[in-house]
Amino acid sequence: MDKDMVKALAMATSAGLTLLFCIGGFIWIGYKLDTWMDTMPLCMVILGLIGALTGFYMLYKQVK
Repeated sequence: MDKDMVKALAMATSAGLTLLFCIGGFIWIGYKLDTWMDTMPLCMVILGLIGALTGFYMLYKQVK
């Protein structure tokens, strides 16, 4: 493998993990809040959307 291919693979992996952990982390926090407050899909959906926005913002900052 040449350096350019490794660099592109590292960037793609980093982008995917950033999205995964932002969205997944916010959904997990929303799930925990929903079980604590007994409002099952509400916090999970809201925080999932916030996580998606945060993930795409972080992805934009990485690519820029």
